[in-house]
Amino acid sequence: MSAISATLDLADDATSIVADMLRQFPKGSRVRLAISEVPAPTQVPSLEEYRQVIAAARRSAPRSPWQTTAEAMKALREGEDD
Repeated sequence: MSAISATLDLADDATSIVADMLRQFPKGSRVRLAISEVPAPTQVPSLEEYRQVIAAARRSAPRSPWQTTAEAMKALREGEDD
């Protein structure tokens, strides 16, 4: 059994998009088509807003005891021996 899930913007050519999706099924097949409205997504932040949020998250994160990845990996390997 095949299943397709898609979200379409009605500004798109929805009719041809749905027709293309249905073409994958052989003629004579029975398919169930369920259409429902999806709430509009929340506003996407600008790149600058995103960078500010990431910078704030980095400032609030606890400091790592290691300065480099190599130091961290060495500590992890040493912990495996215990």
